[in-house]
Amino acid sequence: MGENQASEPPEHGFGAPDTGGATGGSSTEPRGPQGQMPRTRPGTGGPGAPSRSGPGAGPGSALPRQPDPATQLWGTRPGRLGVFAVIGATLLGLVITVLLGREPGVILSVFLVVGTVAAAFAVRPGAVYLIFPVPALAYAVAAVIAGLIHDRATDTSSTALALSAAQWIAGGFIAMTLATVLALLIAGYRWLRSARPPEGPAAGRPGPPR
Repeated sequence: MGENQASEPPEHGFGAPDTGGATGGSSTEPRGPQGQMPRTRPGTGGPGAPSRSGPGAGPGSALPRQPDPATQLWGTRPGRLGVFAVIGATLLGLVITVLLGREPGVILSVFLVVGTVAAAFAVRPGAVYLIFPVPALAYAVAAVIAGLIHDRATDTSSTALALSAAQWIAGGFIAMTLATVLALLIAGYRWLRSARPPEGPAAGRPGPPR
């Protein structure tokens, strides 16, 4: 009796149970219009699989935020650009002083200080030293030009013009000193900040193999 049961052949072909297909059974996997399995690209995981935007990405993960190009450019400019920035700001102050018909003074001083500070932050930390001598030279030249234009109608001798030029330059002594000191302080601050080791997870990462 037991031998007859063991020798009975399977009901469906080669011993594999029929899961559907031609016999009319139902299949749990989706099929296309012609009955074929839908094709999926490698790595997509098929229909219904969660999408991944990268290694370790999950349902709540977000793409890394791209840095602003303007932020990347700020603080990385060459030193000569900082020199031109100080000269340009002083020239703008000179033009406004002449248009208002005033002697060199407050307006020229304000533009000099603002231009120097902006230039010190715009250039690379190692190139700020190029700005140090520029504020005094730029103010001296601009003050003399603005004073000569303001007093052009006055008939004075060369000695009087020399004395006036000295007064115009001396009037900007505070502005020149302040601009130079600010450039020195900004250079020291940026140098210390660039020399500080990085903090956070990146500090503990091993360096590249040599």
